[in-house]
Amino acid sequence: MAAPVSKVIPAYPFVQYSDDPNVVAFFTAYNQLAQTYLSGFNNLSLPYWPNANINGYIFDWIAAGIYGVKRPYVKITDASVAKGAYNTVEYNTIPYARLKVYQPGSTQYLPDEYFKRIMTWNFYKGDGFQFSTPWLKRRLARFIHGPAGIDPVLQNTFDISVTSSGGVFDIKVPDYGDGIGRFLITAIKQGLVNLPFIYTFNVTVNE
Repeated sequence: MAAPVSKVIPAYPFVQYSDDPNVVAFFTAYNQLAQTYLSGFNNLSLPYWPNANINGYIFDWIAAGIYGVKRPYVKITDASVAKGAYNTVEYNTIPYARLKVYQPGSTQYLPDEYFKRIMTWNFYKGDGFQFSTPWLKRRLARFIHGPAGIDPVLQNTFDISVTSSGGVFDIKVPDYGDGIGRFLITAIKQGLVNLPFIYTFNVTVNE
């Protein structure tokens, strides 16, 4: 692929105005602004979401337009309330003696840092498509150690433990004080990262 153009073709005034300092200053400012726009677009690299320039609404636009995904909301459940027992609810609002369990909660907008790590988990192709314990450990390590969704150089995955029995995977991941390990529990429970649906994944954090 040809290298992108790195310098704009400058605009210039006609010869009869080239000695007017105001006109020359206008064209100089225009050329500088045009160069700023060109350099900005060259450095943007739209498909590469770990880029520091990709964030906020433009990140949402890229994720939806190129990769077909929308930024998810994280559900936060604070408690559960059981209604139906005598004196727990007004009359004639639910069938008598019928127990209903409500789980009140709220949703939280997913920050760029978490969304980029989720994108890397779901779209990284370097591990192949065959699920295995090494595949899972590399995904987990990349999620934990890859800021902004970058693909870090993984020398080993010794700080991550994965054991399985009867289709149940018990995972232990570290948390280095940045909350990523704890968020990984939420990401797996709420299905934000792609994993085989036929297995169960239990995640705990080693402090």
